[in-house]
Amino acid sequence: MFGVTKFGDNIEDEWFIVYVIKQITKEFPELVARIEDNDGEFLLIEAADFLPKWLDPDNSTNRVFFRHGELCIIPAPRKSGAESWLPTTPPTIPQALNIITAHSEKILASESIRAAVNRRIRGSHSLNVCMHNWCNKGLCQTGGVDTGCLLHLIPSTEPMNWA
Repeated sequence: MFGVTKFGDNIEDEWFIVYVIKQITKEFPELVARIEDNDGEFLLIEAADFLPKWLDPDNSTNRVFFRHGELCIIPAPRKSGAESWLPTTPPTIPQALNIITAHSEKILASESIRAAVNRRIRGSHSLNVCMHNWCNKGLCQTGGVDTGCLLHLIPSTEPMNWA
């Protein structure tokens, strides 16, 4: 799935979208979500003080995801050939999904990065205000900043319990 919103000057609406996507991936563990805006991986901007030195705008594409309601970052290898599953260049979406599936415990963003993003989500105006603004404006406006969201379904080998 893919979606785009235009929210004009109200940046709080962008963070409301982050909150919703985070909750969706928490509720539906088979989903993985990637969110970006005109600035690229804007979630990393919030955590800039805590990012590893190797991570920059040139190599962050397709490395930042929400899974199970948690922020995940696919790392780059520390040494050439050290961990063969780590891509040295930004991964493609299929490569990223394979890594997320096979190495989910190794890609959870550090506590400080997750805390910075979570503070920003909580620090936004109340979600009721964001929801009110969002509903009054509609989901699409002309102009403003675009936020794109990509949701991926990771097929599970275990049956879902819908009870």
